[in-house]
Amino acid sequence: MTLGRAQLTRVVFLILIMGAARVAGAQTPPSVAPQADETEHVLHPAVTLTLADPSPVIGVTGETELRIEVTDPPESPMPLPRVLCSAGQVEDLGREGPLTFTARYILPSARFPQPAILVAEFAPATGLLRGWTPVPLRAAATPSLRTDPGAEVTLHVDDRDFGPQTAPADGLVHIPVVVPPGVEFATARSVNQHGKATEQPLDLRVPYSQRLLFAPPPSLVAGTVGEVAVYAVEPSGRPADASTLVMRARGAKVQPLGSLLAGEARFLVYAPTVLRHKALRIEAQLKGQSTTLIATSIHLVPARAAGLFLEPEAPRLARSGRTGIRVFLGAEDAYGNPVDAAHADVLVDGKNTTVRSSDQGEPMVFVSAPPGSNRRKVTVEGLLDDGHAIRTIPIGVDRPRLVLPTGPGLSPRYTLTPRLGLLWNLGSEAGATFFVEGAAYRSTRYPDFGVGLSLGVIRSWFEAESAGGITRTSLATLPVLFGLHQRFTAGRGFLALGAGGGFAIGFASMHSFGATVTGHGYGAALEASAETGFVVGNARLIFSLRYLAVYLAKLSSGDRISGNAAGTVADIGYRFVW
Repeated sequence: MTLGRAQLTRVVFLILIMGAARVAGAQTPPSVAPQADETEHVLHPAVTLTLADPSPVIGVTGETELRIEVTDPPESPMPLPRVLCSAGQVEDLGREGPLTFTARYILPSARFPQPAILVAEFAPATGLLRGWTPVPLRAAATPSLRTDPGAEVTLHVDDRDFGPQTAPADGLVHIPVVVPPGVEFATARSVNQHGKATEQPLDLRVPYSQRLLFAPPPSLVAGTVGEVAVYAVEPSGRPADASTLVMRARGAKVQPLGSLLAGEARFLVYAPTVLRHKALRIEAQLKGQSTTLIATSIHLVPARAAGLFLEPEAPRLARSGRTGIRVFLGAEDAYGNPVDAAHADVLVDGKNTTVRSSDQGEPMVFVSAPPGSNRRKVTVEGLLDDGHAIRTIPIGVDRPRLVLPTGPGLSPRYTLTPRLGLLWNLGSEAGATFFVEGAAYRSTRYPDFGVGLSLGVIRSWFEAESAGGITRTSLATLPVLFGLHQRFTAGRGFLALGAGGGFAIGFASMHSFGATVTGHGYGAALEASAETGFVVGNARLIFSLRYLAVYLAKLSSGDRISGNAAGTVADIGYRFVW
């Protein structure tokens, strides 16, 4: 096909216009977006942030409009985004359309040039979607310098000249300038009345400004993984090299994910399964630049409830129905972290019951016997997430009940037990024992399983016969035992089994032919126990039978006690409970 001269001229003209438009568009500071070929259509969602004034001046511009747009959205309309900024603040975020939002960006009050970072984050059903833009915040300033009276002074800041200003009689001249971020020095040029020109550097004394910004999740669930984005800019406000960003988390694993946008680095953070702290501290910085270090905390929350527990404060209900008891609720997730049970659904005999809070803030329901009924029990059922529990409370006669202040039923959380007993074994060894044992039952899911520490003193006396005669030995043993305990309750009594291990220190005094030899030694100690008892007032009377094995190494005197230095112990104790 042949084009005429007029048609050819029109085509050339259109090409020139399109090229000029493309160049003009390239000169406008754009929002940072995923890098793609200009001729390729963006197939992935993108978030664009645009300021009405892309480079505002602190001290001149108080605020400017922020516009947020989403292209190729995963859903429409998009939810309101979360907007973060490293300097200044964003207010009055509102919707302008299904995919367009506007807000006011208020510049920081600190009047010095600095880069700012603005991030918009969406949380649609398909996953996180972010966009960001760096903002070079210029600042108006009036530096001063001294020169010759009457000299013409010009300040060169970055690529602009300010002035000239004529120096007054005292030679102190003040020149208003606008300083972009990343510029710390200006060049002052002075020409005096005789035409002599001098130049000198002028320190603008720009303070350091933070150049990093976190975009963390509001919270992390125990045992899950969350994504954290970190954004960084150069002092001039240009996106920094994201490959130099590093992040650390105390007590959690961090894995780099790379970046989708220039100046952005993404990381996966693995939340701990056991929540020993309420928040996870994370830190980030640019490699080799300690001044860029920033830190923040992510709130840690337990996972879904995997177990629900119902603990009545008394073993039975009064038949009259005039009084009732409280049933306390407890919950744990799959990792043993306590979960707030206040949102549990509770049924009492099939009817919904409101969960309340006790004076100590514990979730509970109030249960009483149905009036005028011959029923023998009340059934309480609870459901929270994946946790389910059923508790049957018998209905008894109206009689005074002893309600222990130590907690529900026979399951106190802390115990302290002094015990006094007798020791013997299959040999000739006999003696007396005294132990003090403390235990804690902290698990809501297993209230009768506890851990404890036991300290004791064993005094035993025995004789040893050898070719040299008969040696009478007095042995004092100090065992330290760490143990596990499991209780089994039945009515007002209980049975408990335990096992433990630790170490012991032995002090021996040996008498032979009128001479006394002393020595000491160390060894391992093991214990297995069974005990029973019953309630006495607000405490427990304990009877126990235990086997204690103590094997001492050679004593410092050179003697050795062969076999078990302890044996079978029968003792009685008095247990204080809380």
